[in-house]
Amino acid sequence: MVKMEESISIMDSKDRKLLLETRNLIEELLETLDVMSNPDEVARIKEAEAEMKEGKGRPLSELENELKKRKEI
Repeated sequence: MVKMEESISIMDSKDRKLLLETRNLIEELLETLDVMSNPDEVARIKEAEAEMKEGKGRPLSELENELKKRKEI
């Protein structure tokens, strides 16, 4: 019978912060891959970018106010 030793590792606050930041980055990358693998979403993004270049966009504050009035945020 082989006896296995237990090992304990303790993470300090810097390690935990780095781990959470890494996790968030990986989640963002996965979401980007998901969006970029959907041709319809990519087309809508390109269309929206073209509209913004043509000056067809509107300020974010205007959208926020509209959503607040409709109690969606």
